Amino acid sequence: MSMDELDFFVGTWKAEGRFHDTPFGAGKPIEMVITGSREDRGHWTIVRTEEVATDQNPDPLTARYIWGYDEQAGEFVAEWFDANGGRATQRSTGWQGDTLVFEGTITMGGHRLPLRDSFTRLGDDRYYHIGETDLGNGWITVDDETATRS
Repeated sequence: MSMDELDFFVGTWKAEGRFHDTPFGAGKPIEMVITGSREDRGHWTIVRTEEVATDQNPDPLTARYIWGYDEQAGEFVAEWFDANGGRATQRSTGWQGDTLVFEGTITMGGHRLPLRDSFTRLGDDRYYHIGETDLGNGWITVDDETATRS
C-alpha cells in the first residue's frame, strides 16, 4: 500500500447527490465541486469539497479531507474538517476491489459519533460516495453523491 493508491482522487470533480433526512436536519439535494491534490512532497492527499449554493441549499458546506499513510500500522489515515466546525478522524485498510472505506468518528455540535465514508470507483473518471453514521441502531445514510471528473 502507498499514497499512489489515492491518486485516483487527484483532479477536479463535479458531484450531485443529497443529504438525507436525519435527526441532524432535513434532506436536501446537493451539488458540489471536489478538488483533490497531492501535497507536501506527496505525503498527503488533500480533498476539498465545496457545495454549490442553490435555492434548495442556500447555506452550502465546505470541507477539507487530509489523507495520509501510517507506515507502522499499514493503513491510510484521514482527518476531516468542515465549515460548521465538524471534524472527523478515520482509518482505512485500502482498496478492496473498487471500494475504499474509511471508518472512525466524527465530532460535531458537542457529539461524537461513528462515521463511515465509502468510495466506489465506477470507472477511471467516476465514483460513488456514501457517508454513514450509527446513532445506536445500525448505520444510516447521511449523504451520498456521484462524482465525475471534470
